[in-house]
Amino acid sequence: MVFSQTPLQIAINAVGGKQKTLAQLVGLTPQAITNLKKRGGNLPKTKMNEFRKATGLPLEVLYPDLA
Repeated sequence: MVFSQTPLQIAINAVGGKQKTLAQLVGLTPQAITNLKKRGGNLPKTKMNEFRKATGLPLEVLYPDLA
């Protein structure tokens, strides 16, 4: 069985594994990050640039549905 990480989990790992750190870097509350996790772990398209800058990851990794 293969478990793949959600884009949110990849982003959290990229900033050191802390949801709070990611929230601060992208301008969201920690609760908003928790809600994203509960809803499947996809990142909001309205924050694409913030997530890209915060993580240093390409958009194709953070938003695989756009690739």
